[in-house]
Amino acid sequence: MPMSTPTVNLGFTVDDLEAMPDDGRRYELIGGAIVVTPSPGTPHQRASRRLENLIERACPPGYEMFHAPVDLDLRSGDRVSPDIVVVPDSSVGELRLVTPVLLLVEFVSPGSRTNDYVTKRSAYAEAGIPYYWIIDTKRGHTLALRLIDDVYEPYVDAVGPVRLSEPISLRFDPAALAARPVR
Repeated sequence: MPMSTPTVNLGFTVDDLEAMPDDGRRYELIGGAIVVTPSPGTPHQRASRRLENLIERACPPGYEMFHAPVDLDLRSGDRVSPDIVVVPDSSVGELRLVTPVLLLVEFVSPGSRTNDYVTKRSAYAEAGIPYYWIIDTKRGHTLALRLIDDVYEPYVDAVGPVRLSEPISLRFDPAALAARPVR
């Protein structure tokens, strides 16, 4: 089972991250640790693509949606590659995105559970990102978090179809996002 593998050295920088090989893995810098994640599987990619389509149609004027692989530089010096990110036009650079960010979405993969629920949750809160959704298609679970006083508080924590009204209005079924198409 593929795993996200944070290194023991916590003194890495963006320069170290940029020196990593182009080997199909996703390299992120979080809290001075380089986190290595294997490429996502096909159900993850299917779910992400389907949700991207919904988000893009619901995106407010002046905002744009991007999907992995895309680099996002946080104020802390961390560089992450979220599955889906919605940013104001002012956050779009030539090579990567910067804060502020409206919404980040991560899909849970077999090796990313701790990274998505703990490590990234903390880094995203520290960066002041107002909305963070964690979607586990295997369990059909959506955890939608809102930043309140520098701490994420759930505003949707549900299994099955969900209706989200913040920061954009969407309805979806997490399990259906990853389901094979019926032909």
